[in-house]
Amino acid sequence: MARRTVRRTGANRAAIYARVSDKSQAEEDRTSLSEQVADMERYCEERGMTIAARYQEVGRGWSKKRPEFQRMLADARRGSFDTIVCWKADRLSRGMYPAAALMEVVEAYGIEIESVIDAIDLKTFGLMAAIAKIELDGIRERTSMGRRGAARRGRVPSGKLPYGYCVGEDGRPEVVEEQAQVVRRIFRMYLGDGIGTDAIARLLTEEGVSPARSTQRWHHTHVGRILSNEAYKGVWNYGRSQTRQTEDGIRIFDQPRESWIEVAVTPLVDEESWDRAQRMKKERQRTSRRNTKTFYLLQHMMRCTECGKIFGAHSAWFTSSTHNGKRYRYEMEKPLRYYRCYGEKQRMRCRERPYIRAERVEGLVWSEVRDVLRNPELIVAGIESMRSEGADGVIEEIASHERGLKRVRQQEERLLDLYVTGRITESQYERQRGLIAERLEALRMKLDDCQARLASEAERRKAIESIFRWAKEIGDGLDDMLPEQQRKVLLGIVENITIDRNNDVNITLAVSVDESTTVEPPSSRRFDGLETF
Repeated sequence: MARRTVRRTGANRAAIYARVSDKSQAEEDRTSLSEQVADMERYCEERGMTIAARYQEVGRGWSKKRPEFQRMLADARRGSFDTIVCWKADRLSRGMYPAAALMEVVEAYGIEIESVIDAIDLKTFGLMAAIAKIELDGIRERTSMGRRGAARRGRVPSGKLPYGYCVGEDGRPEVVEEQAQVVRRIFRMYLGDGIGTDAIARLLTEEGVSPARSTQRWHHTHVGRILSNEAYKGVWNYGRSQTRQTEDGIRIFDQPRESWIEVAVTPLVDEESWDRAQRMKKERQRTSRRNTKTFYLLQHMMRCTECGKIFGAHSAWFTSSTHNGKRYRYEMEKPLRYYRCYGEKQRMRCRERPYIRAERVEGLVWSEVRDVLRNPELIVAGIESMRSEGADGVIEEIASHERGLKRVRQQEERLLDLYVTGRITESQYERQRGLIAERLEALRMKLDDCQARLASEAERRKAIESIFRWAKEIGDGLDDMLPEQQRKVLLGIVENITIDRNNDVNITLAVSVDESTTVEPPSSRRFDGLETF
């Protein structure tokens, strides 16, 4: 990068930068944006600086992806000012990455940094930013530990309780009776009257029943979440997901069930009714119009590399057009089929193009699987690549261990003879016998392992022959298969399908040889540039 030193002539031109972490802080008296700006204006006036630019924003200090922060760096490169004035050093940066971006501009263009509250040494600014980041991470960790401790004591540490509950004065969950009656009524309508989630949502909206939080109307997803929430049978789980701040924004990551903390709540329905609702939901989903009218070859088989969520099916049954200022809607005989990441549905913003045309990705995956099945040698090569040694090597190893066992048993007999004839004491005999017993046990274990590997090798050879015949037989009829038959084949041979934020697809094929072994073909395949919506 070319260096340019700014020569100051006349008054020093200053840029003032103010930042708070969130909107709630923007309203606080001590560190609000307005207070920061007022202090910085007085600071500049006392030192005879001319304010040439102003920047203020709400954003996290550890992120360099702040619009006003980036605009300030761009203006600095254009020589718009000579000094950056902040209220406090951590307003500019609380992490290594933004500090590095700032120092790159400051050093290259001769910009100075000054703070109203504390002194800034450019030599240690990056180090202080790193320390601030460590301190921030420590605060988060201690906060998380405190919240989990509160949950173990039966209190609600944070987050929002399900509809029907609230946090009491002692921090424990309490029932909101008005909402609890709505929950019980939803279960009665669903189980007793056979009314679906869509109809229940419409009925509650028409009756003016207040939905959860700030929404104005009930939606079938609200009803579905109530019917599937375990809290209503007496247990609320804390720690089901974790929110993390990343350079790309906020990400929500599901946590393993064993890490959840159970907090007892008053049940609103009995466990039998809740279990029956889950069975009914699965049956309704299986037979519903939107799940049976349109077939998706790869439904729930693809996963997003960015957020870890699976891709679900999405059908567009209607199209629209505008004529003479009026918008017309038309129903199509066949829907447009897409796949959509569930992370996008949860507003995780894991990709710029959320919809992927089903025909494109389905044709690509099926073509790859078909090529492998038409060339079973690829599968056999994958299985052979997993072999560490042949059967001959295992047989030689078994013979070696058997010779070792024979030698140790002879040592055991000689030791007993020495003891019987009085040439060694009882303590010497016991000590040597213990060592010999350890050697015998170790050799027996090695011999058992070799025999198991030999049996596994025999099973492997049978599996290779079976898979080869299966691939040959199925390969002849691949072009005539119905979609349902294709999906059955894919479920048996596709191990993993991942799609990144650019909608590039990576396919990994595998064949199960036995209950404990999965063998990959020589390589997985990557495909770029899928057609998107």
